[in-house]
Amino acid sequence: MNIKSRKYQYGSVSVVPETIDDLYILYNLILPQDKVKARTTRRVRLGEEDGRSDKGDRVPMVLTLEVEEVKFHEFANRLRIKGKIIDGPEDLITYGTYHTINVETGTLLTIAKETWTKVDKDRLEDAVRKTASAKVLIVVIDDSEATMAAIGAFSSTTIAHFKERIPKKSGSKEKIRAEKIAKFYSTVTFAIEEALTTKVPEATAMVLAGPGFTKDNYYRYLKEKKNITKIPLDKIIIETASNGGPSAIGEIISKNILGRIIEDEQASAEAVYLEEVMTRLGKNTGTVAYGQEAIIKAIEFGAVETLLLVDNQLRLRDREKRKQLDRLLNNVQKSGGKVVIMSENHQSGKQIEKFGGKIALLRFPLS
Repeated sequence: MNIKSRKYQYGSVSVVPETIDDLYILYNLILPQDKVKARTTRRVRLGEEDGRSDKGDRVPMVLTLEVEEVKFHEFANRLRIKGKIIDGPEDLITYGTYHTINVETGTLLTIAKETWTKVDKDRLEDAVRKTASAKVLIVVIDDSEATMAAIGAFSSTTIAHFKERIPKKSGSKEKIRAEKIAKFYSTVTFAIEEALTTKVPEATAMVLAGPGFTKDNYYRYLKEKKNITKIPLDKIIIETASNGGPSAIGEIISKNILGRIIEDEQASAEAVYLEEVMTRLGKNTGTVAYGQEAIIKAIEFGAVETLLLVDNQLRLRDREKRKQLDRLLNNVQKSGGKVVIMSENHQSGKQIEKFGGKIALLRFPLS
């Protein structure tokens, strides 16, 4: 997430979502009666006297809506925000009519709320930190060419590009071909090791891509060498690309690999919390609370160490119930507890959902 303007004290924040995960966070943050401002297009009827169809033309404009409905279209990689128009170009729109703004990655939008809760602000700022710190090494490879690049939240940098003349398959040249391939793989591996040591030491994952079976053969080569790179094999993502040249880097970036990796890391972190819940329940330690009454009691005693909350709880459309939840979360943080928001789309979140959407890990047991 890229926050362009922070005016929490005035109820306004301007953001640019960078990944699908950012869109999902906004889906949980934007509620009915919030105000959203963004550039969009709207069909404007210009009239038959202009000699044009009465269907009108789509005209770009900046509109502000009072939100009534927000939908997250995961497979289309966008949010649809529907509401009444409260501000815009007066000569082109009618106030009070409905419009839907489509928000995709890269869309600048301003969100205005009556108040921003600490949980909402923390979630936005955490999204900024996650995106800014994420780094991924991309390696595209084909039969005779390889390119390496590092991608982060706001940039991509080509690190290396090299070719190797490898003869075509034939009986007489098979041994020479095998030697050339081995040399080529060794060169690529050395470049990866150097990149992970000097160029992107903070990288937590690698994407290995290419056409046909070359990428799969190289992945097997890495498995046979064992621990040859700093990136564990289970953190190497296999993708398809049209070639091993620089143009293939753009193909991989367009697949939102960075967003997927951030989401996978979040899912792994959430799984650790779920494992802790199950361990404590299995040992009957008395330091797990679930159910509204038990959690409220634990908060009153200052016993909550970590409150696990499924994100769909944040989408309460009843504003009074949402205020009650905000007070609950605020009280957890005031007593030194931590609030962890878990995705309903991850397996851990689905398990917490079975306990009512909230579970508290306690510092000490309560009778």
